Formats: sequence, C-alpha cells, structure tokens
Amino acid sequence: MKKTWKLLPQIFGDQFKITEREAIKILQENIYRPSYNWKHGIDKTAGIMWRDEYIKELFKLVLIDEDILVKKVGRKKVQKELFWRSHVFKDFVIIGGLNYKRSNSGYLAFKNDYAKWKQLKIFKPSWKKGKITHNKILKRIRAANKKIDAPQAAESKLRSAGLEYTKKLLESGEYEKIKDMQGNISLRKIPK
Repeated sequence: MKKTWKLLPQIFGDQFKITEREAIKILQENIYRPSYNWKHGIDKTAGIMWRDEYIKELFKLVLIDEDILVKKVGRKKVQKELFWRSHVFKDFVIIGGLNYKRSNSGYLAFKNDYAKWKQLKIFKPSWKKGKITHNKILKRIRAANKKIDAPQAAESKLRSAGLEYTKKLLESGEYEKIKDMQGNISLRKIPK
C-alpha cells in the first residue's frame, strides 16, 4: 500500500479527530517552519532548509558571489559586503525563509550562520580548496627552500673558507699536495 498525506488523518483520525487539511497544517507548522532546527541541525549537520535543492543552489550562488567580491573588497570585508549589498544574498534570505535584522546584531547572526553553513559537507569541497595564487605557491616554495638552504649555506661558507685557507698555504710554498693510497689528497709541509 502506497503511503500518502491522505493516510495521516486516517491514522490519527479516530484518535485525534482531525481532517486531512488539519493534518497537513500541523505538519507545516511544526516540521517545515523556520525554527531552531531550520537553519542548523545537531552537531554541525544540515538543518531542514538544506533539504530543498533550490536553497542549496542559491547558497552556491552566494559562495560564487563571495569569490567575486573578494577580488573587489578583499577577504576581510567580504562578509560585510555580502550582508549589506549583495542581491544574491538577499534572494537567498527571502527564499530560505530567513530573517536577519538590518543592524549590527543581524550582521553578527549572519556571520555565525554563514560560517556554520560553509562547514556543511555539501558545500565544503567548493570553498575549502580555494584558489592558490602563483605568488602564494612561490612564497611556500621559498620558505621551504630557506629551511633547506640555511644549513647548506653554512656548510658552503665553511667549505669555501677551508679551500681559501688551503690555497694560501699552497701559494706560500711551505706546503705541497700529496696523494695517499686511497686517492685522498692532503697537505704536507715541505721539509727544509
């Protein structure tokens, strides 16, 4: 037997004496209304509003709008721009059934919600990767190379100082190069 909304009053009809319309109204008011679990679920899970595909797509557009605004205003000011001026965000708020006061307290509520929404698994891959610019990659490579090059540079300095010292000794005429049986070269003072 296929389950439909019409079964609801039949299930509870005798017990609570409700009609089909009353049952649907009760469901709309208690399950599908904006409430504490409308925006956020328990333990960083998605709230009820995220079941709607249209709301998900609108939020993806908000994330795209954020990327566009970052280039214009910078990473620090992007959330303010989204909240106060973005038409895409305003559409998302209206369609999502959200209510933010146009004040600083409303902005703070938005910031908290927005951070949680971006952490949802359905959106995380799109923003977490981000775009790594060429300059950022070069910066990372240079930093890694400095860590590697520092000991090498110190060793190279010592080696060049040693070679310079050896060269001075040979030029003075007091020392000569000799080879041992293993093929190692060393210095020996020339007997007088």
